[in-house]
Amino acid sequence: MATKKISIEDFHNDPELHAHVARGREVALALDANAPKLPHAVTFKSLEFVAFVSEMTPKRVELLRAAIRKSRSISELAVAVHREQSAVSKDVARLTKLGLVKVQEVSNAGHGRKRIVVPVAESISINANFAIP
Repeated sequence: MATKKISIEDFHNDPELHAHVARGREVALALDANAPKLPHAVTFKSLEFVAFVSEMTPKRVELLRAAIRKSRSISELAVAVHREQSAVSKDVARLTKLGLVKVQEVSNAGHGRKRIVVPVAESISINANFAIP
């Protein structure tokens, strides 16, 4: 099995790869500078942990994982997770309200427009702090 090597030329010719490296560089510079907030990171502080967890049903977590793997339309997500489109649409609305995904309208070649579900991050980490009385 042959392995493919990535060259410097690949970084210059591929805008997506170039953008990814640029984001990584921004994060590295912020870490080196001990910045209080990292670029390309979203922090939620206003949600109560219990309220957040109650919103994150197993089916919504499954949708979020499917959206992180690949940005798709609501109907494509419904097929991917074997659920009704109306139920997926409602759950996507809740995930949008929580700030975990965005919905973008794009042209649907010859069929008008469609809504694409895009995650706000490539990964999500949850850190919970509890006050003990």
